[in-house]
Amino acid sequence: MRSDDRALALSIKRNILNYSNNVAPLPGVVAPGSLDTFVFQIIESIRRVRFVTVVASRPLSAMRLDPSSELFDPIRAAILYRRAGNLDEAAWLVFLFTHFGKNLKSGYQLLRDVYGCLGHNYKVWSWESTSNDVFGFKQWLSKNNSNLKAYNNIHRAFGNHRKYQSLDAWKANGTGSAIESYIKWVKNAGNHEALFNLALSQSRYDTKIAFRLLFQQMKAVDSFGRTAKFDYLTMIGKTGLADIKPDSVHLMGATGPLNGAKMLFFGRTNVDVSTKTVEQSADQLAEFIGIGSQEMEDSLCNWQKSPTHPRRFRG
Repeated sequence: MRSDDRALALSIKRNILNYSNNVAPLPGVVAPGSLDTFVFQIIESIRRVRFVTVVASRPLSAMRLDPSSELFDPIRAAILYRRAGNLDEAAWLVFLFTHFGKNLKSGYQLLRDVYGCLGHNYKVWSWESTSNDVFGFKQWLSKNNSNLKAYNNIHRAFGNHRKYQSLDAWKANGTGSAIESYIKWVKNAGNHEALFNLALSQSRYDTKIAFRLLFQQMKAVDSFGRTAKFDYLTMIGKTGLADIKPDSVHLMGATGPLNGAKMLFFGRTNVDVSTKTVEQSADQLAEFIGIGSQEMEDSLCNWQKSPTHPRRFRG
């Protein structure tokens, strides 16, 4: 751990102990190693969130835009499109990144091959081409479904957060349905810029209220549950596509983060307490120790996987 991270970790540890001693007890960090492990996961989460901001400030290769290139990266591509003033394509790539994810074994291969149309005719399923021909995209997806699973013996799979997602073009909650409903949601406002600006205007430019409004609206996007909505909107904020920040850890419908919060505040997961109560406690602790809602949500999720032994989790 770097010296600045060690200093931050020490400050966070003191704040957690202060909270436990003077606000509300935290039985989850009483066991040997549990407090240090929780602090470790918070620092890991802070670094992951901060990384996108750091990347956004650096020069980026145009190869990041090309789905036929091994260097393709949807988040870096989104940043490049934002710099070029193409907010629609930038936000579309954030959506595709959220939907397909990054697989631990094959990386962005599945996303690359859908977005890049498997290299056919040098076509890209961009925001413009897909939103103007949703039926054509779904036909292509249906026709190439088996190819996307086995073409050229290349491994393609969804990321961990989307590992149960279907590639099906026509079934409810399949990839075709998710993409079609997302496009409808955005186009109902006109485009991405209008969508985000409307939420900010309705919230009187309160970045957290705007996040909450968009989070609530995203129930219109098929197969996007609590985690996908949270991941999409936090990435929209981190890449600078809209001035929004999470207003809460949003534990309703959560599994890992909710279990982590129950362990932290009650010492066990099988406790009879409302999710809203647990959520409010997590939000209060995040504010008390001076971290954001995303960092708290992420650290709770990873901490509960190994509460007393620090482990780095990816994917």
